[in-house]
Amino acid sequence: MKLFVDVGNTAMKWRYCDGATVHQGGCRHEREWSRVVDVMLAGAGRSPEEIWIASVAGPEADTVIASCLASRAGCQPRFYYSCESDFGVQSCYPEPRKLGVDRWVAMIEGFQRYGASIIIDCGSALTIDAVDGRGVFLGGYIVPGLGMLRGALLRDTSDVHIEPGTAQLQLGQSTGECVHNGLLRMSVAFVTEVVVELRQVLDDTSKVLVTGGDAPELIGSFAFEFEHAPDLVLDGLERVAARQQ
Repeated sequence: MKLFVDVGNTAMKWRYCDGATVHQGGCRHEREWSRVVDVMLAGAGRSPEEIWIASVAGPEADTVIASCLASRAGCQPRFYYSCESDFGVQSCYPEPRKLGVDRWVAMIEGFQRYGASIIIDCGSALTIDAVDGRGVFLGGYIVPGLGMLRGALLRDTSDVHIEPGTAQLQLGQSTGECVHNGLLRMSVAFVTEVVVELRQVLDDTSKVLVTGGDAPELIGSFAFEFEHAPDLVLDGLERVAARQQ
């Protein structure tokens, strides 16, 4: 059995592969690595023989996660990090290792599936990355995600109180609606403008792949064609790990 783990800024997702059987899970980690590792391993049934990790949590966190997994699962995990080129994708970063590995493996998976592609990751941060038909990573954008934007608004405006709600692309009729709808419109407008711009650089049939935990909140308002790929990072990690067999 193999275990693939995507460690993000706020959440951890994982996938167990045992032959044709696949089991997935995930939760917010709050950087409580020991607790989250216990939760992850509890659903496995037995210890994995192989563990692969794509992490943006930082070196110190990676060390703790590796130690927790090694002691509990009896298997030393292997970390995959961004590099100059892999699977036909060429990084444009002067220091490739500094590119978030979640973005990197998502681009690898997108390029391997469709060639030229635009990857939109709606996570803690909202990122957009573009890969051309030759596999060249052209660059990207990083802005705050919906949760981060709401948090900043709540932190810096003492009189704004936001109740949970469903956002729509229309004028709000309460403070909460104004906030939810305004942040949605701002995020959708930004994404749409970038996609339109990139389709003038790339082929206009280039695939747009949308992933990340906030994707369900955004995709209903997208007016362009896209594919919702919630497991794109895990798919990419599994692809790069398979080469090592």
